Amino acid sequence: MVIKKKFYIYFVIVLFIASLNLVILNQNLNVAEQQTMIKTSTVIPHTDEWLVNTGFEGSTDPWYYSIEGDSSDVTATYSPGQANLEITGDQGYFSEISGTPTSDHWLNVTNPAFPALPDYHGIDEFGCEANHTWIDPDDTNQSPSVHWQRNITMPVNMADYIITSASISAVFNASVTTSPGGAGTPNDFYGVDTPADTVAQPGDYDTARFYVLISDIEDNEVYEVAWYQTVDLGQDSPEISNITDSLMNTVVEEALIYFLSSLFARDNYDFKVTLGIRIKCVDNFNYDRDRWNSLRIKSCNISFSYLKKINQFTSVSWNQIGNNITGENLQITEANLKFKYKIDQSWPTDLSPNSEIQILLNNNSHEEALKLNLAETDFQEAKQGGFNVTKLILKNVNIGLSIQVYLADEFLLNRSIVISIDDVSLVISYIEIRSDVFGEPEIFQLLAVIAVIAGGIVATYFVLYQRIFKYPLPVRKVRKYKKTLRTANPPKKHITSSKDAFNKLYKKELTKSAKYTKTKPISQPDIIHKSTNTKKSTDIKNTGGVEQK
Repeated sequence: MVIKKKFYIYFVIVLFIASLNLVILNQNLNVAEQQTMIKTSTVIPHTDEWLVNTGFEGSTDPWYYSIEGDSSDVTATYSPGQANLEITGDQGYFSEISGTPTSDHWLNVTNPAFPALPDYHGIDEFGCEANHTWIDPDDTNQSPSVHWQRNITMPVNMADYIITSASISAVFNASVTTSPGGAGTPNDFYGVDTPADTVAQPGDYDTARFYVLISDIEDNEVYEVAWYQTVDLGQDSPEISNITDSLMNTVVEEALIYFLSSLFARDNYDFKVTLGIRIKCVDNFNYDRDRWNSLRIKSCNISFSYLKKINQFTSVSWNQIGNNITGENLQITEANLKFKYKIDQSWPTDLSPNSEIQILLNNNSHEEALKLNLAETDFQEAKQGGFNVTKLILKNVNIGLSIQVYLADEFLLNRSIVISIDDVSLVISYIEIRSDVFGEPEIFQLLAVIAVIAGGIVATYFVLYQRIFKYPLPVRKVRKYKKTLRTANPPKKHITSSKDAFNKLYKKELTKSAKYTKTKPISQPDIIHKSTNTKKSTDIKNTGGVEQK
């Protein structure tokens, strides 16, 4: 018990010293501004499919499409089991201005530059007609004019189209009075005068001009695209009193395309066509009279073809935003993208050799692209084994994928072309590093505690060894009871007498041999007792019956 008490005392002292050292150590660690954490770790690998609805089953959700550039050039659609990226080519043909003008479509208006109207103007079954008689000097209307207008609205936005061909034609006819001028009564001077006629006042002559104008609705930009101005109509000799159905002069096709394109640049949908007749009556005689019997625009035809313009740098894409990879203890090791694609017809390489399918992750382009002129009409793997897109995967942001059709050229397309994608898969592999719960201070504190306890145990054992355990066991017993001799109290230990010890050993030996004897052995105490009594009797006799002490 004394040894145990000493051990406990030494151990408590050592623990107290160790605790004091730990408190000092902890205070020193808290003073440090930065602590470098030393962690043990476990690496856990992960491989996950990052996309949802990879096969476009039933819908496109959560996929969505986006367009950059001209939204009229491209669109995105859905078909069961696939998503489509469509280039919307188109072509058109305009021919609304055709044949004989009718009052249902053409409106009779004045000419702003020459607002005076001829004596008659109107539309009948043969077209637009005017007639006029000028009588000098009472009639001041020497330059009458009349217009018939028609506003046109295109079915498409012409800013998205290019006119590739155009034509115009207009038919007119005319009839005048050719009565020669000269001496006589004023009633004789009704002839339309020409440069070939003899007149009293030469220099200028009577003319009529037929024309076709195209303009914007407000007439801010006006182009004359067909015309005819008389020169010898009304000639006296040889007499030219009429012009049968004839074609007006017209601008060349390139000019007509340019004029139309310019008008559509001003107004993408609307333009105006004007049919006009202007009469000029010149005073070639005193009391001159000019009679224009019939001036007619019999027909007008304007037509043009146009193709859809596909603007350069336009793109359409299907996109999906996936989850993010967040955490300092995560490391991306690999990312692989796979998908299938096809085209519904051969790509027009001669029109757009540089257009392609691009891959973007978080708006960063992958270095590999797919030329559209290599696409096939059946689904094929975009790349055997997939695209390695590891370096485009970013941590701490939602990972967004875009598969984009990028139109790298400006070109004309007369039809729609559809590129389809399916089975889009983005597999990302990453490792998760799980650290233990101890940092550098905690580890050192734990090691210090262990070291102090171990040192305390060793020190305690060393002290106890020097004081107790280096002596043999008998010596230790003697040393143990040495102090008890100095006390007045008897030892607490019981000391067995020699008689009791002998009897105990004797009984033990008799028990071993009892199975070999039939008589009951005499107990040792009886033998000793009889022997003692006999001796006592003898002694009494020898002393005369008095017991000697």
